[in-house]
Amino acid sequence: MLTVASIMATQKNTTKIRFHFGIINGFNSENMYKMYKLRNKINNLTEFNFYYLKDSVKRMQIFHPKGVACPGKFELPMLLPDDIEKLIIFDAGDLLVFRDLTDLYNYNMSEYWVLGTPESMILSYMQSKYNRSKYINIGSILLNIKKLKQNNFWKKYVSNRYLPLIGAPDQSLFNILVPDNKKNYLPFKFGGWSVFSSDKKFDLSIIEDYGLINWLNSNLSNSLPEHPKSLNELLSQLYNPRFFHQFIGKWEYGQGLSIYRLLAKYFITLAGIKDEICKKKKGYYS
Repeated sequence: MLTVASIMATQKNTTKIRFHFGIINGFNSENMYKMYKLRNKINNLTEFNFYYLKDSVKRMQIFHPKGVACPGKFELPMLLPDDIEKLIIFDAGDLLVFRDLTDLYNYNMSEYWVLGTPESMILSYMQSKYNRSKYINIGSILLNIKKLKQNNFWKKYVSNRYLPLIGAPDQSLFNILVPDNKKNYLPFKFGGWSVFSSDKKFDLSIIEDYGLINWLNSNLSNSLPEHPKSLNELLSQLYNPRFFHQFIGKWEYGQGLSIYRLLAKYFITLAGIKDEICKKKKGYYS
Protein backbone atom coordinates (compact mmCIF):
# COMPACT_ATOMS: atom_id res chain seq x y z
CA MET A 1 0.00 0.00 0.00
CA LEU A 2 2.91 2.34 0.78
CA THR A 3 4.58 1.78 -2.60
CA VAL A 4 1.29 1.83 -4.52
CA ALA A 5 0.22 5.10 -2.85
CA SER A 6 3.54 6.72 -3.79
CA ILE A 7 3.17 5.63 -7.42
CA MET A 8 -0.40 6.83 -7.85
CA ALA A 9 0.16 10.14 -6.05
CA THR A 10 3.21 11.16 -8.09
CA GLN A 11 2.05 10.44 -11.65
CA LYS A 12 0.42 12.99 -13.95
CA ASN A 13 -3.37 13.16 -13.77
CA THR A 14 -3.58 12.06 -17.41
CA THR A 15 -1.38 8.99 -16.91
CA LYS A 16 -3.19 5.66 -16.91
CA ILE A 17 -1.46 3.31 -14.49
CA ARG A 18 -1.87 -0.45 -14.87
CA PHE A 19 -0.78 -2.48 -11.85
CA HIS A 20 -0.17 -6.23 -12.14
CA PHE A 21 0.03 -7.91 -8.74
CA GLY A 22 1.36 -11.42 -8.28
CA ILE A 23 -0.56 -12.74 -5.28
CA ILE A 24 1.04 -15.44 -3.12
CA ASN A 25 -0.87 -15.50 0.17
CA GLY A 26 -2.22 -13.26 2.90
CA PHE A 27 -4.17 -11.12 0.43
CA ASN A 28 -7.93 -11.19 0.94
CA SER A 29 -11.01 -9.24 -0.11
CA GLU A 30 -10.43 -6.69 2.67
CA ASN A 31 -6.99 -5.88 1.24
CA MET A 32 -8.47 -5.59 -2.24
CA TYR A 33 -11.16 -3.22 -0.95
CA LYS A 34 -8.44 -1.00 0.56
CA MET A 35 -6.68 -0.86 -2.80
CA TYR A 36 -9.79 0.29 -4.65
CA LYS A 37 -10.62 2.79 -1.91
CA LEU A 38 -7.14 4.25 -2.29
CA ARG A 39 -7.53 4.34 -6.07
CA ASN A 40 -10.77 6.31 -5.82
CA LYS A 41 -9.05 8.79 -3.51
CA ILE A 42 -6.00 9.40 -5.71
CA ASN A 43 -6.34 8.36 -9.36
CA ASN A 44 -9.45 6.80 -10.90
CA LEU A 45 -7.53 6.07 -14.10
CA THR A 46 -5.61 3.36 -12.23
CA GLU A 47 -6.28 -0.26 -13.22
CA PHE A 48 -5.60 -3.19 -10.88
CA ASN A 49 -4.98 -6.71 -12.14
CA PHE A 50 -4.46 -9.60 -9.71
CA TYR A 51 -2.77 -12.90 -10.59
CA TYR A 52 -2.86 -15.73 -8.05
CA LEU A 53 0.37 -17.75 -8.09
CA LYS A 54 -0.34 -20.12 -5.19
CA ASP A 55 0.25 -23.25 -7.25
CA SER A 56 3.80 -22.09 -7.92
CA VAL A 57 4.93 -21.76 -4.30
CA LYS A 58 6.30 -25.28 -3.74
CA ARG A 59 7.92 -25.45 -7.14
CA MET A 60 9.72 -22.16 -6.63
CA GLN A 61 10.93 -22.53 -3.03
CA ILE A 62 14.30 -23.75 -4.27
CA PHE A 63 14.99 -20.31 -5.72
CA HIS A 64 14.42 -18.26 -2.62
CA PRO A 65 13.72 -18.86 1.10
CA LYS A 66 10.48 -16.89 0.72
CA GLY A 67 9.27 -19.21 -1.98
CA VAL A 68 7.73 -17.73 -5.08
CA ALA A 69 7.78 -14.09 -3.99
CA CYS A 70 10.90 -13.15 -5.95
CA PRO A 71 10.89 -15.66 -8.84
CA GLY A 72 7.23 -14.76 -9.31
CA LYS A 73 8.50 -11.48 -10.73
CA PHE A 74 9.41 -13.36 -13.87
CA GLU A 75 6.52 -15.79 -13.93
CA LEU A 76 3.95 -13.01 -13.81
CA PRO A 77 5.19 -11.18 -16.95
CA MET A 78 4.83 -14.41 -18.92
CA LEU A 79 1.13 -14.46 -17.99
CA LEU A 80 0.42 -10.96 -19.31
CA PRO A 81 -1.29 -10.33 -22.69
CA ASP A 82 1.05 -9.93 -25.64
CA ASP A 83 0.03 -6.29 -26.12
CA ILE A 84 1.96 -5.49 -22.93
CA GLU A 85 5.56 -5.38 -24.13
CA LYS A 86 7.23 -3.66 -21.17
CA LEU A 87 6.81 -3.70 -17.41
CA ILE A 88 8.29 -1.75 -14.52
CA ILE A 89 8.87 -4.19 -11.66
CA PHE A 90 9.12 -2.68 -8.19
CA ASP A 91 9.51 -4.39 -4.85
CA ALA A 92 6.50 -3.54 -2.71
CA GLY A 93 7.09 -2.02 0.69
CA ASP A 94 10.73 -0.90 0.56
CA LEU A 95 10.43 1.35 -2.48
CA LEU A 96 9.05 4.89 -2.75
CA VAL A 97 8.29 6.76 -5.97
CA PHE A 98 8.78 10.54 -5.93
CA ARG A 99 8.23 11.70 -9.52
CA ASP A 100 6.46 10.76 -12.73
CA LEU A 101 7.63 7.48 -14.32
CA THR A 102 6.28 7.98 -17.85
CA ASP A 103 9.62 8.66 -19.57
CA LEU A 104 11.21 5.81 -17.62
CA TYR A 105 8.55 3.43 -18.93
CA ASN A 106 8.90 4.82 -22.47
CA TYR A 107 12.69 4.46 -22.51
CA ASN A 108 13.95 2.71 -25.65
CA MET A 109 14.39 -0.99 -24.81
CA SER A 110 15.02 -2.27 -28.33
CA GLU A 111 18.53 -3.50 -27.47
CA TYR A 112 17.86 -4.78 -23.96
CA TRP A 113 15.94 -7.40 -22.06
CA VAL A 114 16.24 -5.45 -18.84
CA LEU A 115 17.41 -2.12 -17.41
CA GLY A 116 17.89 -1.89 -13.67
CA THR A 117 19.63 -0.47 -10.64
CA PRO A 118 23.23 -1.46 -9.85
CA GLU A 119 23.93 -3.90 -7.03
CA SER A 120 27.60 -3.19 -6.56
CA MET A 121 28.30 -5.45 -3.55
CA ILE A 122 28.13 -8.63 -5.64
CA LEU A 123 29.61 -7.27 -8.86
CA SER A 124 33.25 -8.18 -8.12
CA TYR A 125 32.25 -11.79 -7.40
CA MET A 126 30.28 -12.03 -10.64
CA GLN A 127 33.16 -10.51 -12.59
CA SER A 128 35.65 -13.09 -11.34
CA LYS A 129 33.45 -16.19 -11.42
CA TYR A 130 31.04 -15.60 -14.32
CA ASN A 131 32.78 -12.87 -16.34
CA ARG A 132 29.79 -10.58 -15.87
CA SER A 133 30.50 -6.85 -15.86
CA LYS A 134 27.00 -5.77 -14.83
CA TYR A 135 24.87 -6.87 -11.88
CA ILE A 136 21.42 -5.39 -11.37
CA ASN A 137 19.05 -5.46 -8.43
CA ILE A 138 15.83 -7.10 -9.63
CA GLY A 139 13.74 -5.16 -7.10
CA SER A 140 13.57 -2.14 -9.40
CA ILE A 141 13.82 -2.88 -13.11
CA LEU A 142 12.33 -2.08 -16.51
CA LEU A 143 11.61 -5.38 -18.23
CA ASN A 144 11.29 -6.05 -21.96
CA ILE A 145 8.64 -8.77 -21.76
CA LYS A 146 8.45 -9.19 -25.53
CA LYS A 147 12.15 -10.09 -25.74
CA LEU A 148 11.99 -12.42 -22.72
CA LYS A 149 9.06 -14.31 -24.23
CA GLN A 150 10.87 -14.64 -27.57
CA ASN A 151 13.87 -16.15 -25.78
CA ASN A 152 11.84 -18.51 -23.55
CA PHE A 153 13.43 -16.89 -20.54
CA TRP A 154 10.99 -18.21 -17.95
CA LYS A 155 11.52 -21.83 -19.07
CA LYS A 156 15.30 -21.41 -18.88
CA TYR A 157 14.97 -19.79 -15.47
CA VAL A 158 12.84 -22.45 -13.78
CA SER A 159 14.69 -25.37 -15.39
CA ASN A 160 18.08 -24.14 -14.19
CA ARG A 161 18.88 -25.89 -10.93
CA TYR A 162 22.32 -24.40 -10.45
CA LEU A 163 22.06 -21.56 -7.94
CA PRO A 164 25.19 -19.55 -7.03
CA LEU A 165 25.86 -19.24 -3.32
CA ILE A 166 26.10 -15.47 -3.35
CA GLY A 167 23.43 -12.86 -2.70
CA ALA A 168 19.81 -13.73 -3.40
CA PRO A 169 19.82 -16.94 -5.50
CA ASP A 170 16.94 -15.84 -7.74
CA GLN A 171 18.63 -12.49 -8.41
CA SER A 172 22.04 -13.99 -9.15
CA LEU A 173 20.53 -16.57 -11.48
CA PHE A 174 18.67 -13.83 -13.35
CA ASN A 175 21.93 -11.91 -13.82
CA ILE A 176 23.74 -15.03 -15.05
CA LEU A 177 21.03 -15.95 -17.57
CA VAL A 178 20.73 -12.45 -19.02
CA PRO A 179 23.86 -11.74 -21.13
CA ASP A 180 25.74 -8.53 -20.38
CA ASN A 181 24.91 -7.11 -23.80
CA LYS A 182 21.18 -7.61 -23.12
CA LYS A 183 21.06 -5.67 -19.85
CA ASN A 184 22.21 -2.31 -18.62
CA TYR A 185 21.83 0.10 -15.74
CA LEU A 186 19.07 2.67 -15.84
CA PRO A 187 20.29 6.07 -17.08
CA PHE A 188 21.39 8.18 -14.15
CA LYS A 189 18.81 10.85 -14.95
CA PHE A 190 16.23 8.54 -13.37
CA GLY A 191 18.17 8.54 -10.10
CA GLY A 192 17.17 4.99 -9.30
CA TRP A 193 20.05 3.60 -7.30
CA SER A 194 19.25 1.21 -4.51
CA VAL A 195 21.97 1.60 -1.87
CA PHE A 196 21.79 5.25 -0.87
CA SER A 197 20.35 6.77 2.28
CA SER A 198 20.07 10.53 1.56
CA ASP A 199 22.84 11.18 4.08
CA LYS A 200 25.74 12.41 1.93
CA LYS A 201 28.42 11.62 4.52
CA PHE A 202 27.08 8.08 4.94
CA ASP A 203 26.68 7.64 1.20
CA LEU A 204 30.22 8.77 0.47
CA SER A 205 31.52 6.05 2.79
CA ILE A 206 29.38 3.52 0.89
CA ILE A 207 30.77 4.74 -2.41
CA GLU A 208 34.29 4.28 -1.08
CA ASP A 209 33.53 0.89 0.51
CA TYR A 210 31.94 -0.45 -2.66
CA GLY A 211 34.73 0.87 -4.85
CA LEU A 212 32.36 3.06 -6.87
CA ILE A 213 34.93 5.84 -7.22
CA ASN A 214 37.21 3.45 -9.14
CA TRP A 215 34.20 2.20 -11.05
CA LEU A 216 33.18 5.76 -11.93
CA ASN A 217 36.61 6.39 -13.47
CA SER A 218 36.74 3.07 -15.32
CA ASN A 219 35.92 2.25 -18.91
CA LEU A 220 32.85 0.39 -17.67
CA SER A 221 31.10 3.57 -16.53
CA ASN A 222 31.69 5.11 -19.96
CA SER A 223 29.61 2.35 -21.53
CA LEU A 224 26.54 3.36 -19.54
CA PRO A 225 23.76 5.46 -21.04
CA GLU A 226 24.03 9.06 -19.88
CA HIS A 227 26.73 8.20 -17.35
CA PRO A 228 27.78 10.80 -14.75
CA LYS A 229 30.97 12.69 -15.51
CA SER A 230 31.95 13.20 -11.87
CA LEU A 231 31.17 12.06 -8.35
CA ASN A 232 29.38 15.37 -7.74
CA GLU A 233 27.11 14.79 -10.73
CA LEU A 234 26.40 11.26 -9.54
CA LEU A 235 25.42 12.45 -6.05
CA SER A 236 23.30 15.35 -7.31
CA GLN A 237 21.27 12.94 -9.44
CA LEU A 238 20.98 10.43 -6.62
CA TYR A 239 19.35 13.10 -4.47
CA ASN A 240 16.77 13.98 -7.11
CA PRO A 241 15.41 10.48 -7.72
CA ARG A 242 12.36 9.16 -9.51
CA PHE A 243 12.28 6.40 -6.92
CA PHE A 244 14.25 5.19 -3.94
CA HIS A 245 14.71 1.46 -3.30
CA GLN A 246 15.71 -0.36 -0.10
CA PHE A 247 14.97 2.57 2.18
CA ILE A 248 13.35 0.53 4.98
CA GLY A 249 16.46 -0.52 6.91
CA LYS A 250 18.13 2.86 6.58
CA TRP A 251 14.98 4.61 7.76
CA GLU A 252 14.37 2.16 10.60
CA TYR A 253 17.91 2.40 11.98
CA GLY A 254 18.18 6.16 11.79
CA GLN A 255 20.36 6.61 8.73
CA GLY A 256 19.42 9.24 6.18
CA LEU A 257 18.00 12.73 6.24
CA SER A 258 14.46 13.69 7.16
CA ILE A 259 13.14 14.25 3.62
CA TYR A 260 12.62 10.53 2.95
CA ARG A 261 11.09 10.01 6.37
CA LEU A 262 8.63 12.85 5.81
CA LEU A 263 7.66 11.57 2.37
CA ALA A 264 7.26 8.03 3.64
CA LYS A 265 5.04 9.25 6.49
CA TYR A 266 2.94 11.18 3.98
CA PHE A 267 2.40 8.11 1.79
CA ILE A 268 1.68 5.89 4.80
CA THR A 269 -0.99 8.33 5.96
CA LEU A 270 -2.37 8.65 2.42
CA ALA A 271 -2.61 4.87 2.12
CA GLY A 272 -4.50 4.66 5.43
CA ILE A 273 -2.06 2.17 6.97
CA LYS A 274 -0.56 4.26 9.79
CA ASP A 275 -2.17 2.18 12.56
CA GLU A 276 -1.09 -1.06 10.90
CA ILE A 277 2.50 0.17 10.54
CA CYS A 278 2.67 1.37 14.15
CA LYS A 279 1.32 -1.94 15.41
CA LYS A 280 3.89 -4.00 13.51
CA LYS A 281 6.92 -1.77 14.11
CA LYS A 282 6.71 0.30 17.26
CA GLY A 283 8.45 3.63 16.89
CA TYR A 284 8.80 3.12 13.10
CA TYR A 285 6.50 6.00 12.23
CA SER A 286 7.68 8.46 14.88
